[in-house]
Amino acid sequence: EPFYFMGSDAYLREITETVDIPVLRKDFTVDDYQIYQAKCMGADAVLLICALMDEKRLSHFLTICSLLGMDALVETHDEWEMERALKLDADIIGINNRNLKVFTISLERTKTLSKMVPKDKLLIAESGIVRDDDVAYLADCGVSGFLIGRAFMEHENPKALAAHWKQVYKEAAK
Repeated sequence: EPFYFMGSDAYLREITETVDIPVLRKDFTVDDYQIYQAKCMGADAVLLICALMDEKRLSHFLTICSLLGMDALVETHDEWEMERALKLDADIIGINNRNLKVFTISLERTKTLSKMVPKDKLLIAESGIVRDDDVAYLADCGVSGFLIGRAFMEHENPKALAAHWKQVYKEAAK
């Protein structure tokens, strides 16, 4: 999203050409076109936010992703959204720790909602991950991965931080 988050399609292309890991187009996906565009730009996955769409549209977007060989990170914020994501058999489920109404963050959201997620789903924690303790706490909640932005963007050596947090996660997940 270029205006509020200063994103750019050029950044996505540059990243997909630079790294050898899956790349997520993190955008407010509201139209089929955005999914096709993400695929053309090299993204491996898109973000689908339950709060932005009804069940029919979410199902439609998941179908498009499947047909294109892309993954979809289905973002949830509460029990109702989690039930919808699970009903549609989403493979990758994100729990956003940010309250979208007041923008407060609580990792307790992941702790609570993670109990609803079957073990065969990939569980991703989003927002509010800024310290070693956060990574360890979320690993203990059964999280498989993290969607981290700000902490990496503000760190002097994001690659070193990622390696460090990978180790913290491994220790906590034992």
